[in-house]
Formats: sequence, C-alpha cells, structure tokens
Amino acid sequence: MAFSLNIFRKRYPTEIERKIGYLFKQPDLLKTALTHRSAATIHFDSYERMEFLGDAVLDMVVSDYLYNKYPRKPEGDLTKLRSILVSGKTLFEIAKKNDLQRFMHVDRSLDLHCNSTLHNLLSCILESIIGAIYLDRGIEPARKFIKKFIITPKIKEVLLSEYNYKGQLLEYCQKGGLKLPIFKTEKVEGPDHARQYTIAVYINNQLLGRGVGATKRDAEQQAAEMAYMQCTNKNE
Repeated sequence: MAFSLNIFRKRYPTEIERKIGYLFKQPDLLKTALTHRSAATIHFDSYERMEFLGDAVLDMVVSDYLYNKYPRKPEGDLTKLRSILVSGKTLFEIAKKNDLQRFMHVDRSLDLHCNSTLHNLLSCILESIIGAIYLDRGIEPARKFIKKFIITPKIKEVLLSEYNYKGQLLEYCQKGGLKLPIFKTEKVEGPDHARQYTIAVYINNQLLGRGVGATKRDAEQQAAEMAYMQCTNKNE
C-alpha cells in the first residue's frame, strides 16, 4: 500500500521562527499571532485572543522570576519593577529591535506610519507570540522565550537606570530627616580596560551598603540598593 513520506520530513524553521528561536509544532498558531484584525478573514483569526493569554503568561513568568530572584525586596519594589518589565514601552522596544514589524499581517489601510498605532501593535504582537508559544507547547517554552527576549536584556538596564536606587535612597533620607548618603570609593582595581570599583555608602556615619562594579555608577547603585533594603526592612 502506497503512503506519503511527507509525515517523516523535518520541517525547517521559517525566518520569523529563527529570529524568535522557537519552532512551532502548530505553525498556524504563529500565523494567527501575527495577524491583525484588519487582515483576518474572521475576527477569531486575529492575534487578539492570543494577546490576552500572552499578557497573563508574561505577568506570571515575570512575577515568578522577580519573587525568586530578589527574596529581600518588598512587594512595592517588585510591583514597580514588574510594571517596567511588562510595560508597552519595553515590549515595543524589544519587538522593534527584533524587526517583528516585517512579519505582521495587516491590511494596507492600517497606518503604520502613525507612531502610536505601530507602538501599540508591536507590543500586542509580542504578547500574542508568547500566547502562541504557550498554546503550542506549554509554560516552559514560553518562560524560556520571555527570559531570553524580555527579562535578560532588560533587567540590568532597568535596575541601573529607570529603577534608580540612589534616587530612592536620597528620597528616603530626605523624608526621614536623615543626613544625605555619602558614597566613598574604597578600592579601584584592574587595568584601564577592566576596572573594578568598590564603593561604600554611609548614612549618619554608619556603613549601610557596599557595591562592586565595572563603573562607579554600577558600584554606587549596588551600594545604594543594599542600603535602601536595610533602611526599608528596618521599618517593616
């Protein structure tokens, strides 16, 4: 009896699958995740339902990561950090960096030259891809994707810039009537191309934190984080 060998053929990843590092068992899920309502034959063929699911998966994975990664951070700090990581701004930047716009299915009538439209669409598409991966193989591949494309590249940048521990510590001291924090460089080691700074922070002449980094700024942020955690934990 004749039969087709097609079932034994290996399916090679498409360009978008190579870019996101994930090969779908059900390629139609990815097609739906990339399709805007304007290009869908019926409403349910658009990304919107997958975006809803992907948003929930993203929140859960990021929350789980932050909870385990930073066991000493209070709930308010974790919430603020999560809100930055899952914000539309963050998702848009990641989608744009990975050129996801090229793979979207949209009707020509949709004005992608409008910044707000493109911003919203790209952030939604990234969430819908997460939803599609979850539907395709479950939570672990979705978690891997989120850590690779969202958490890992963004977490350090967020902690050292948008989530400014020096600023948090300064505000805490001002509100509490304390002297302003003093940062002192304790050590500078290594050659010019690989410097390592050790910086301590004092409040009211008491050592409350110490940080080590490749730049003074990194070391100060680490020291400020330690001091801020000590100060806020004392008041709980």
